[in-house]
Amino acid sequence: MLWRRNLLVLVLGLARPGSAAPAAGAAPFPLRAAVPLLCTEMNMALRTRLRGTGLIADSAGTLLTAAHIIVQAGSNCLLSVMIPDDEWARAGHLRRFLLAGCRANLILDLAVCRVRPADDQRDWGYLRGAPIRFRPVVPGEGVWVTSFTGWALVPLTRSGRLTGRQDYRRQDGCLCDFATDIAAVEGMSGSPVISNDGEVLGILTQAGRGKFHGTSFGVSLDEARTFLVNQGVQLPTPPHSVGLERRSSPSR
Repeated sequence: MLWRRNLLVLVLGLARPGSAAPAAGAAPFPLRAAVPLLCTEMNMALRTRLRGTGLIADSAGTLLTAAHIIVQAGSNCLLSVMIPDDEWARAGHLRRFLLAGCRANLILDLAVCRVRPADDQRDWGYLRGAPIRFRPVVPGEGVWVTSFTGWALVPLTRSGRLTGRQDYRRQDGCLCDFATDIAAVEGMSGSPVISNDGEVLGILTQAGRGKFHGTSFGVSLDEARTFLVNQGVQLPTPPHSVGLERRSSPSR
């Protein structure tokens, strides 16, 4: 089965060009809680294609991803994620989890879903929540993005810097509150944006086009706090009460 690819495929994929190795003293990458998001056509089970990346926010099965992935999947697509049995560099098997109960905030382009094991209830034990951080992003800060962009179901890790922290409103009406100099490709939507301390600061949602070519945009957990808390996502309490009340947008 697709989710039972052996360790050799994983190792070869991690060694492919474009995967960035962490610098000395940096947090361990790729992040285990970053997982590939697949779309399987309901009437043709063998026609499975990669649609994006998700982030496991907690061991209860909460998943964060870009809202437009969920919307584009529609009702004729069975969405699932693949959970490794260990850190990605040591993983031997992938466990399939199905998505359910997704709530999408189209303004933030952020979705919260729940996952459940597709084959074996004992697979709950493989869920590991990401170390998420509730704080504003800092312009010039070094970050990493872990994503899934190909058929090998192995993570691609890229490093770069935040190029600004302001409100970017796209033509489709979605809001992003940070940009990076990491160029996004297909499959990177929903990828976690990770600090050099190994904490997830936000979710990548959109590749820049035209004059923004080579730039990617995303939404920080800080900006999305109200929506995430309303959906039951437990974020760490910030050390200071600055910015606790963030803009809230309609959800779908």
